[in-house]
Amino acid sequence: MAPITPFLSEFLYQNMRNGLPEDSELFQESIHFTNLPEYSEDLIDPVTEAKVQRMQSAIETGRKLRDKVKLPMKYPLRKVRLIEADPVIAEGL
Repeated sequence: MAPITPFLSEFLYQNMRNGLPEDSELFQESIHFTNLPEYSEDLIDPVTEAKVQRMQSAIETGRKLRDKVKLPMKYPLRKVRLIEADPVIAEGL
């Protein structure tokens, strides 16, 4: 969060670090002095990633179609029909 919203991140960190032990590697003077957390490849779910990718694609296509017919985003659509061959992905949409 710090690279995107540095001031808010710093404010939150300064208030939360009071609960950290002083010998913790997370107990730093600033959030910007801490390391980025490591992640585990084992925790990445390919099905969820595929669902999110298809969802993003559907949203992008919808925005392009709205631009094509000059329909502003503030007007809700009455109906949207998404077609997907994979039932797992279709359920996620």
